[in-house]
Amino acid sequence: MGSHWFSACDLVERFSHAHISPRPLVDGQRWVVWDWDQRRSIDVLIPHEAEEDFIYESLSKFIDTIPSDVVQVELDEQGVLVATSSNPLHTFSWVPFYPLRTEFPGHVATLRREDLTEVDRFGLQVDLVTYSPQSQPGETRQAVFKYYITEASVARWWHEVNCVMRIPPHPNIVPFDALVVDSIDAVDRVVGFTTRYIAGYTLKENDTRIFKLKYLQQLINVVDYLNLQLGIVHGDICPWNLLIDSSTDNIQLFDFNSGAKLGWEGDEENNLEFQYDADRNDVKFVIFTVYELITRESNFRQEFYPEELDASEIMEQEVWEQHPDSKLDSPVDEYRRLLADWVKKRADNDIDHFTKASQPLEWPPLHVDDPFLNADGTPLKRKGRMREVMVLLGKDFLKWQRPPTSSMPLPQGQRLLATGQVVQDEDAAGNTPANPACSSTGALTGRQTAR
Repeated sequence: MGSHWFSACDLVERFSHAHISPRPLVDGQRWVVWDWDQRRSIDVLIPHEAEEDFIYESLSKFIDTIPSDVVQVELDEQGVLVATSSNPLHTFSWVPFYPLRTEFPGHVATLRREDLTEVDRFGLQVDLVTYSPQSQPGETRQAVFKYYITEASVARWWHEVNCVMRIPPHPNIVPFDALVVDSIDAVDRVVGFTTRYIAGYTLKENDTRIFKLKYLQQLINVVDYLNLQLGIVHGDICPWNLLIDSSTDNIQLFDFNSGAKLGWEGDEENNLEFQYDADRNDVKFVIFTVYELITRESNFRQEFYPEELDASEIMEQEVWEQHPDSKLDSPVDEYRRLLADWVKKRADNDIDHFTKASQPLEWPPLHVDDPFLNADGTPLKRKGRMREVMVLLGKDFLKWQRPPTSSMPLPQGQRLLATGQVVQDEDAAGNTPANPACSSTGALTGRQTAR
């Protein structure tokens, strides 16, 4: 088992905080921190006001060794662990809402979470898994499993999965594979989805690969297809969201986490999710992507937000200096000419709203079939409920916690299910692919993507 991403990521990528509040009756703060590696929430009590770096560095020293049922820790002024609690009522985390399987088209393929074996961790809420298709029980198939474990992700994920599963098969888009379900109170709910796994690393990480002129043409074609035919904007075209399928020698675009309907005002019931942002238009991001692949200069996205990125500054540069390590199969001028012709064509034949696309994608709004309620019986506006409330009410909810990367690989004869459960299996050895893709799907925040 690989699980390498969390071994190398920064602490601000492994951890994030969802809530900071004063400690009742005493000085100090209470932090609610998500450990994305173990998929667990930890309440951190500190006797003074603290900075993010202090909290994360302190947690990193013991988070992999404390018991798995610990939900609250107390630190002293130096960040040393002084107490822990396993009382499930001592947690401030939220349990997210998951939609019913019946809210999705019946013909769409479905997998059960307990039938998936985790092989690697690609980033936040994105794993490489294997499973045996029911139609071919002797076969082992690899897939990328994308899921969500926080209530803040519910609406964004709803729009992403509905978009991805409805995109018709295209030679330059990583194909949708299946919905992933799990049972809550004996009712199947959708907790994630899988896409096809393509080995070979992204264009960001496999920087020894030749970036062929035909790849640029394919990228142009798929962007036109998404924007003009389907009315969909990818919103995050960049080297780390592009692969090359070695079996077809085609470029592959993936990760619609920043997607939108072209020109759409957004989901008014859910914080305007999937809203179109003109500063994240795909034409502009293609220009920056090609420039970065040729010159290896990424300072634009590292230093500026999307609204501060001006593609004309790139296009009007007299010379694009090819980096010594950048491999192309055509002169730089050919890439620039192809880009310039396309940009002009799009300016002359663009559309401003997804309804003007030739085959616009549509899907239903998010429906909460069993809304979480406040104490007075009124619907809770958030798409989740406090974990401590669920415990007090005796309500069932999904568990996601899993062993830390530091405990991998598991001993031979064991394997880790996508549920987080370790099981005995004599066939567990050899699940790790020889060349796992180092995809960071879903692992980049909006700000990181903009850089």
